[in-house]
Amino acid sequence: MKRWKERISRWKFDRKMQALIIMSITFTTLIVLVISTVSSVTSLKTKSIELLQDKNASLAENYQNMLEEYKAMSIALVIDQSVQRYLRCQDKQNVEYAQAVVEANNVLSSSLNMSADLNFIAVVSYQMEDYLYRGKMAISASDSQQAYEQDFRQSKNGQNSTLKIGFSNAYLKGKQYTVNVYFPIYSLERVMEERGLLCMNYSNPVLNQIINEEEGGQRTKVVDTDGGVVAAGDIEEIGTTVDYIDSLIKEQGIFKQKGRIYIYQKVRGWNFYIVSSIASIELYRPSIRTISLMIWILLILIVVSYMVVKRVIRRVYHPLDNVVRKMDDVASGALSVRIDEGVMGEDFVKLATGFNSMMEEILVLMEQVKQEQHQIEQIRFNSLQSQIQPHFLYNTLDCIHWQAVSDGNQEISTLVKALARYYRICLSKGHDVISLEMEMEHVRNYLIIQNMRYDHIIGSEITLGKGCRDAMIPKLTLQPLVENSIYHGIKVRDGKEGSISLTARREGDIVEIILADTGTGMAQRQIDEMNQHLSEYDESFGYGVRNVNKRIELLYGAEYGLHYLRNVSGGVTVEIRIPYVTKIQEEKIQGEIINV
Repeated sequence: MKRWKERISRWKFDRKMQALIIMSITFTTLIVLVISTVSSVTSLKTKSIELLQDKNASLAENYQNMLEEYKAMSIALVIDQSVQRYLRCQDKQNVEYAQAVVEANNVLSSSLNMSADLNFIAVVSYQMEDYLYRGKMAISASDSQQAYEQDFRQSKNGQNSTLKIGFSNAYLKGKQYTVNVYFPIYSLERVMEERGLLCMNYSNPVLNQIINEEEGGQRTKVVDTDGGVVAAGDIEEIGTTVDYIDSLIKEQGIFKQKGRIYIYQKVRGWNFYIVSSIASIELYRPSIRTISLMIWILLILIVVSYMVVKRVIRRVYHPLDNVVRKMDDVASGALSVRIDEGVMGEDFVKLATGFNSMMEEILVLMEQVKQEQHQIEQIRFNSLQSQIQPHFLYNTLDCIHWQAVSDGNQEISTLVKALARYYRICLSKGHDVISLEMEMEHVRNYLIIQNMRYDHIIGSEITLGKGCRDAMIPKLTLQPLVENSIYHGIKVRDGKEGSISLTARREGDIVEIILADTGTGMAQRQIDEMNQHLSEYDESFGYGVRNVNKRIELLYGAEYGLHYLRNVSGGVTVEIRIPYVTKIQEEKIQGEIINV
């Protein structure tokens, strides 16, 4: 989960918007799908149950009407005087018997002709063990005499009366299931004297419809109040007992069992139920098709929405993306980038205008900062250079004074001339940077003055390569270093004599100046500290050396300057690195500094 959050947080804004909108569309569509599905399933379930209830009610009503018709005909025949006279006969040889048979057969024939569904009708006489039969087929074809006794025993009371009703294929050679109605015939003169049995065989259209029902999701049965199956689409179930008889407790109702929904309707006034059932999955099957269709529509909608949203967001986000890319360019250092206001659209043109104005202001401010910085550096450079005071001036003038007091001497003249040349180079008509050749001449004059002062204790060797004579160097760069070699190296050594070697050579675009002395030298630790503090302010470190190094860094860059090391004679060597810059180039540099 955390990894996904981190991954999403790195998405661009347009991608986040696309994901948000698509998720919203998907979520909304899913809600609609769920609501539609639930509504559809509920509606279909309700309608299916209502259809089954209507079907059961219709079947129950039709079955009731037919049973009432069977009952009415049975009662009419049972109390008929011709049938009663036939059953009172006790001797077949009696003339009265023959007449009774004729009259009874006429009544049976009339009844047979009155009902289109009646297959045959028979009256059994218990006293004479006789049998009257009228039917639409021969008695042998109906099997009425052979089957009625057993079928009568298996039939059940249709009501709380002696009327029994059965549904079987006991008759008609087992080729057809028929409704068999049995009504015991009692004497009208003597109470509870049973004289015979009325048998009627019907082709019932209601039950035939049930047993001929095609197998499918719906099943319909006729069940008696004891749970026995009277009629069913599966013929093998007829005569079996259902396991849900305890659920048939009302006139009508609904219950669920083993994944099926049962709807039942009692046949009013009779001991029968019309029970229809349907598998629960069958109720949802139409909904499943609807859901599948809606899912496909959902997927198509999401895909189309994604394409539309992606295009719209890309078009809307394009100006912002343009700004972001331009900001990336700015972050990379490209301060000259600008946004084309013409492609930003009316909504974002102010953003583009503001961005361009901001970049212009930044450039102006950066130029101002550069000018101020260069001015500060120039002031520092001038300040550092102005701090180089020729403090030995007073000593030299003092020396001249004492030489003048003494007897006239040529050395005084030499000293004065060297001093004049020295200050002439120091002034340099106001230039801060001079040629290396003039800087070397300045060192020579300085050594003349120092030798006059210290009785020629300083030996020197100055070598200037031809390729670097016109190289420009900050004025008074070498003199402070030579002064350090004299005062801190040669003067403090035993014997107070020594020599200085000054060499300048050019290697490509680099001029390397090496100043070495034979003074007392320094420990390596002191050398390292000196190199470390050349560009840092430290009161304990020599001001003149740091001043010289800082001037070179300010003018040429931090990659140039001084570097100290010990030499083989035991003294100190300082290496000065400057770029090879001619007078023309130096004037260009100075001009740029002034312009900034």
